[in-house]
Amino acid sequence: MIRGLSASANRQIAQFERDRGLYRGDIALAFRRWALRAGRPRNAEEWLHGYSDVPTGHIRTLLEVTLWNLRPRAQRELRAAIAPIDARILKRTVNDPFAPQSLPWWQRRIEI
Repeated sequence: MIRGLSASANRQIAQFERDRGLYRGDIALAFRRWALRAGRPRNAEEWLHGYSDVPTGHIRTLLEVTLWNLRPRAQRELRAAIAPIDARILKRTVNDPFAPQSLPWWQRRIEI
């Protein structure tokens, strides 16, 4: 469960987890870990492997896929919860000019 989201939004997230074969709470865990990333630099393992959670891959990508699979109201709620975290990460990182432009913005950032 992601605090601050409506019961409906959290139910839709739980349904998404079941539909995708994820464990209950994986999206909330990804949200919490993304929030933690916003407040601290990467550790050595994250530099090597990126911000990922095996087996789900990049935690921000998991959140984005979740967003696109929610109904509009729940999508707005989750996007509003993620926006300040994204803003903090954007503030303390810069665009990596050598990263492929086909990657999403969160995979093209480097720490400053």
